[in-house]
This record gives sequence, structure tokens and C-alpha cells, in this order.
Amino acid sequence: MIEYDRGIHLLGTDLRFDSVKKAKFSFISSANIGRFSPPEKVIATPETIKLLDKRIKKSVTLACPYKRPFTIGNVQVELIPSGYMPGASQIIVNTESDTIIYTGDINVRESLTAPPAQIKRCPTVILKCAYSAPKYAFPPAGEVVASLVEFIDDTLASGASPVILAETLGKAEETVKILSEAGYKLSLHKSVYRSVKVYEELGIKFSGYESFKPKKTEGKVLIFPPHKGESKNINKIKHRRTAILMEHSADEKPHIMKVFKADEAFPLSNHADHADLLRFVELMKPVKVYLTGGHSGEFARTLQTRGYEAVPLEKPTQLKLL
Repeated sequence: MIEYDRGIHLLGTDLRFDSVKKAKFSFISSANIGRFSPPEKVIATPETIKLLDKRIKKSVTLACPYKRPFTIGNVQVELIPSGYMPGASQIIVNTESDTIIYTGDINVRESLTAPPAQIKRCPTVILKCAYSAPKYAFPPAGEVVASLVEFIDDTLASGASPVILAETLGKAEETVKILSEAGYKLSLHKSVYRSVKVYEELGIKFSGYESFKPKKTEGKVLIFPPHKGESKNINKIKHRRTAILMEHSADEKPHIMKVFKADEAFPLSNHADHADLLRFVELMKPVKVYLTGGHSGEFARTLQTRGYEAVPLEKPTQLKLL
């Protein structure tokens, strides 16, 4: 059985998956886990542990590279890439009676900073599906990047400073990689700068960037976290244009631009959208699918019409799984 309560607990073991509440032993699928209470023991990839750093400094860490099975109690465990960010992983758990995969955040598209997601057939899947509603249909990354580059070039040509807002840990670093390879000079908020330095320690190469200096912004692309878009340093730049990089549907774009006071919004995504998730499930060929995240109820109904036994885990519950 599994228990769902601010994370997933594999009953009969101390193991939880992405537990938000305090736990004895939790698998952490990626460093971009949001707010959580550090568990007593952590299982994650070495990259995720390094990126989490001080957030789990009091936890005992079990660093597990990809594709190296090991045993915990009476179950065998293996981590495989999820494609979301460096170190992001799915966990495969083999029990005496079943094989289970918990995906964490999944991205089946190409990334410049993360290994591609591995898709493995499995009878029981616990799928995190943040953008599973049909309205989420993200364009190919190449199209989004082309629009972003046009925005940056037009802004620089007008004598203004382009300010790009992107979430630190995942999207901001991918953006730095994309724009550095395109030859732009980049000025990074200190949080983005620090995480890029950690990415470099993981073997990912960047160029043409420096830590943000308020008096040295001319001709540079500024990359800041979304919540810093109205910071004092940004507001001091009189001539600027702001773009937010965030997953959104067409109808959500005006609201996102208003909230972040942005001149433009681009759906650059490191998450699977509705069509990606459908293909992912079809390739895994599960018997049962348990869903977490936004729109999981709606996505469960979509999968049910396709013949899958799909159950949304929207409220704390227990399900007979093993």
C-alpha cells in the first residue's frame, strides 16, 4: 500500500517520495523541491545532494548515481534520469510483488543542462503531472528561444536593458546556457550566479556571464528570479524591458505578464505538457497510474478513457498498491 499525505509513503518501509513533511527517510527527486522539512535521511543523486547543499546539511545523505541498483530493507531501488534538471531522477522500486516508478517532475524534451529522461516500462507508475491539462501545449523549445532572442535583440537595439525572469534551479540555468551559447553577455542575480557556479562544478560549461553589477548593465542581458523583478536594483534601470519565462497556457499569458509586470512572457518549459505526458504514459505501458500535481483529476479521466486504471492522489488517502 501507499499512503499519500504531503508526499508518498511506501507502507511497510520508512521510504517516502518527495515528502514535504518531516520524514525518517525520503527520496528527493530534484533540487527544486520547494519548501520542505529536511528528512532524517535522504536518498538522491549526487548532483541533487550538491545542489540542495545547506538545505539538507543536518540530514544523513545517501548519494545514488543513475542506473546503479541497490537494496533498502526488503526492496531494490534504482534511480534513472527524469530530464528535468541536473541530478533530477525517477525512482524504481522493486518489491516481491510489484515494480513501481515514481517520476518526480518529468521533462521528455531535450535539455542543454540535464541528461534525457529515461522511459522504462513499468506496471505501476506514480506520475507527477504539473501541466497535464489539455490547455498546456508548449511550443518546441527552438520556437520559444527564437522569440526570446528577437525580444532581446530588439531591446538591446533600442538602447534598453533586457531583464529575463526565470526560476532559479532549473529554468534560469538552462536560460543562461542557451544565451551564453548564443554569444550574449550576461549579468546574473547572485542566486542565479551561485547556482551556475555549482552547475559548472557538475561539469556543465557556461561562458560570457558575470555577477550582477548595478552600474555595469549596458549591452548585457540581465537574468533574475521572478520574485526579484521589482527589486531596487532593477527599478533603478530606467530603460528596460522585462520578459518572464514560465510555463503557461495562452489564456494565462496576460495574467502572468500583469503579475510580474512584464512586457512579454515566453512558455520556455522544462516540464512535460499534456501531450508529452500522454506519450510518456503510453511508452511506459503501465497497468495502474497514480497521479500527483495540478489537474491530476482531469488527467486521470483522460487516461481512463484510454483504458488505463488511473487514480488522482489529490487528497490524503491510502490505496492498496502492493
